[in-house]
Amino acid sequence: MIYLDTNILIAYINPKDKLHNRAITLISGYQENEIVISQLVVLELYSVYSRIMNLSDIELEALVSYTIKKCKVKIATINWDELYSQSLSYANKLKLKTLDLLHVVAAYLVGAKTLISFDKDINIKGSIIRDLLGLEVLGL
Repeated sequence: MIYLDTNILIAYINPKDKLHNRAITLISGYQENEIVISQLVVLELYSVYSRIMNLSDIELEALVSYTIKKCKVKIATINWDELYSQSLSYANKLKLKTLDLLHVVAAYLVGAKTLISFDKDINIKGSIIRDLLGLEVLGL
């Protein structure tokens, strides 16, 4: 199972994004049922789109839904209490920004084997993430 970070979906959906082609390359080889995002990614899509675009609530919901469908991902449910608890236990080991830490732990909790992200901090810590959580990190 492959977990996609929010930045991958945004780059994939936006042909003007400088990482658009890289996003396509990274996820093109996987079957639809292998690619997941968490509710955290959905929440972040709402947040990002609402900050960069002037949309009504209906338009915002439609854009997020379109992004999810276009990227052919499934939304994996996470237990927020478990996400919080596990993130606390890995915070000092991974030393990532809060949202990055949450994505890494969410990927682990949904049972992903690979995390694909364009986040430099996540990619730099790829070997630590692999050693601690068994997650391969791809992206940059």
